[in-house]
Amino acid sequence: MEQVSESSVDDLMRGAVHFGSGGGGDPYLGRQMLIAAIREYGPIPLVKPGELDAHGLVLPIVYVGAPYALLEKAHDTDQVKTLRAAVEARAGRECVAVLPVQRAGFNVAVALTVAAQLGLPCLDADLMTRCFPSIDMTLLQLAGRPVRPMTVVGSAGVVTEFHSGADAVLGELLRSIMPALGLVALISAFEVTVADCAHLGIDGSISECWRIGAALRSVAPGGTAAEYAKLFTICGGRVLCTGTVVEVMQDSTDVFPRGVLSLQTRQDFVRVDFQNENLVVSREGEVLATVPDLISLVDVDTSALVQTVDLVVGQEVHVIVSPVDHRWRTPAGLAMVGPSAFGYPVDPVLCGDAPQTTG
Repeated sequence: MEQVSESSVDDLMRGAVHFGSGGGGDPYLGRQMLIAAIREYGPIPLVKPGELDAHGLVLPIVYVGAPYALLEKAHDTDQVKTLRAAVEARAGRECVAVLPVQRAGFNVAVALTVAAQLGLPCLDADLMTRCFPSIDMTLLQLAGRPVRPMTVVGSAGVVTEFHSGADAVLGELLRSIMPALGLVALISAFEVTVADCAHLGIDGSISECWRIGAALRSVAPGGTAAEYAKLFTICGGRVLCTGTVVEVMQDSTDVFPRGVLSLQTRQDFVRVDFQNENLVVSREGEVLATVPDLISLVDVDTSALVQTVDLVVGQEVHVIVSPVDHRWRTPAGLAMVGPSAFGYPVDPVLCGDAPQTTG
């Protein structure tokens, strides 16, 4: 059985930022939270679905909220215990493991921290295979499973449960109550067993973060596009272009950040549209890459993956696009998480479809 120890946290979080696709919450806060949990409770067992009772109930975990609020409010042990008690009371049985809803940035650290606080192992799996902004954007939902029942515990310990209603409506309801919950909340959704995770074939999510993070560590500051191209060829990705930030326009009028990033390359200008995560990359109207593929940004000087909202004018970055789970690239998957799902009237452009360019 593998364990997540303090020595593995940096590589784990570095890889998790990649799956955030420019979003995913503050990795530094997640790192500090996870290290504190390991120091208090010890290394966290990381298990495969085949190592547990197939009928065992798992506790899906995701922490949602505005990025600026997450900087100030981390969950506490009381919230975690309240959430677990509510889920177990509803299901009529005990949880055997924690399941990350997403393996990106902040949330993979939250799930592992919750596992440590509850004395449970964490499944080496996740329900999104990357970061998406809505809890209904999971492979379980794609397979026809409803998000409900959903249990929400706010920062003040307020418990809200949703047992019925269309999933899209539940997502809107959740957003509407976030201000009353303090703009952050710990959530468990679906009713998931170990067998469900095995059936989805989502084994190895956290281990992959680990491997990619270790590989990224090997690239020295000032790494060239060629070095990153070689690195991301391993997971089917490539460097789309390299450019200097000339403008970052963003707002958070609906709580979550969205905007446009403009880069000047050697040839012309490249635009990156984002809503929490990077969603569309284009050049003079030509679409180069879109969600659901991962669109990551790497600071050229430090070789660190960066979040889009943290970029400043004059910063030079590599734009890297990498494929996601094949199920998100099907017609049904694209209808749920393709560019049109986020309001962009463009056709999906995925790895292998986009024109080759490194300018």
